[in-house]
Amino acid sequence: MNIAIVIYSESGKSLKLAQLAADKLSAAGHQVSLTRLETSPAFDSKHNLPLDRIKFTNLPELGKSDAVIVGGPVWAFRLCLAVRKAVLDLDGQWQGKKVLPFVTHAFPWAWLTGTSSLNSLRQLLARQGAIVLPGTVLSGSGKKDEARYQAAAEAISRALA
Repeated sequence: MNIAIVIYSESGKSLKLAQLAADKLSAAGHQVSLTRLETSPAFDSKHNLPLDRIKFTNLPELGKSDAVIVGGPVWAFRLCLAVRKAVLDLDGQWQGKKVLPFVTHAFPWAWLTGTSSLNSLRQLLARQGAIVLPGTVLSGSGKKDEARYQAAAEAISRALA
C-alpha cells in the first residue's frame, strides 16, 4: 500500500510519532512518504497566524496514495490551525481516500483536549469526503516515555494493516 503521512510539528513530538509509524509501516512492506509541513511566513506558537494567512511551501500531492495519515499537535485546547488549514488546502484530494488522523498533546489524559481535537479533525476530513478511520491520540507527549510513542505508532500501523 502507498501511504502518505502529512503532519505539522513545531516541537518535534508529532514528527517523532509520524516517523515511528512510518518505520513500522515500511517494515510491514508499505511504501511510505512523510511530509512535515512548512509555512511562509513562519507559523508556530510564537507566530500563530489566522487561517487565511497560513501558506504552505511543501503541500504534498495525495493522488497516488492509497491511504493518508494526517496529524499534529493540540494548541490552546484545540487542533493546531496549521493542520486544519492543510486539510482545507488539500480539498478535492480526500474524496474516497482512507485517512487516519492523529493528535499529540501534553496532557496525561486523552479526554482533556485530545479526544475533542481528534474528533474535530475527523469531522473536517469527513466533510472533505475522506473515509475516516478512528485515529489516535498521543497523550502526555511532553514526557520522555518512549513506550507511549511506540504504542501510539503501533496503533497507527495496526489500523492500516
